[in-house]
Amino acid sequence: MNGDHIILTKLTGSIYRSTQVYTNEVLKKYELGSGAYPYLLTLYHNDGINQNQISKELDVDKAMSARIIKKLITIGYVRKEADQEDSRACKLYLTDKAKSIIPAVKAELFHWNEIMTKSLSSEQKIELVNLLNIVLKDIKNYRNHQKVEG
Repeated sequence: MNGDHIILTKLTGSIYRSTQVYTNEVLKKYELGSGAYPYLLTLYHNDGINQNQISKELDVDKAMSARIIKKLITIGYVRKEADQEDSRACKLYLTDKAKSIIPAVKAELFHWNEIMTKSLSSEQKIELVNLLNIVLKDIKNYRNHQKVEG
């Protein structure tokens, strides 16, 4: 059973790295990389949220969010507006430039998912997503438990 756990770690790591390589390559023409596109997609579904909310949504630290959001503002994909309810925060919005590339970004991600699951039946794809959601839930529970203890 120990070997299975090592294989699981190796497989998830390889899938993650392969996904990064693919997204970095296909999104280069939009000045995006594997770390930036999730921010655009999060804002696409939650336009007007603040940086802290994005960090929580993507489960990343605030410093990383600050760097990526700054880059997205610089290349013209995101704009900031003062939050009238919280003077310490700014609301973030997609620009028209960003909105115009969202369909292409989503198409590239869909294509990658098709490549990764080409040999799976529809039922297997559903089962894979269900199993990965269970794994992610266990990871989040573990991390939340660690925060409470730490």
